[in-house]
Amino acid sequence: MDKPVLSGVGAMSAALGSMLCCTGPLVAASLGMSGAALAVIVPYRPLFVVLSVGLLWYAFTALDRKVEAGTEGACDVDSGPAARRARLLVWAMAALSAIMLSSPLWDDLVFRP
Repeated sequence: MDKPVLSGVGAMSAALGSMLCCTGPLVAASLGMSGAALAVIVPYRPLFVVLSVGLLWYAFTALDRKVEAGTEGACDVDSGPAARRARLLVWAMAALSAIMLSSPLWDDLVFRP
């Protein structure tokens, strides 16, 4: 796996950690379990959000880097099916991260009794 895809995976993990503080207790309660232990994560939500956005920023900038013209590694410019697959994966991870990061806005609509 290359660096942009790993960065996208890290961003999704951070977004999941951000989502657990707000949506996790609601999901646990709807399943009949106690979600009080997940409420400990609430003070760390801003850290998870910044980490997720930063990792996504890194993934997108790493995808857009081009090798300078005239250098001996000019043939190393990412193109072809592998680059397209990496771009698709990073965009999909960005969309999933956006859904997870916005969960405090929509979880009341989904889990309202």
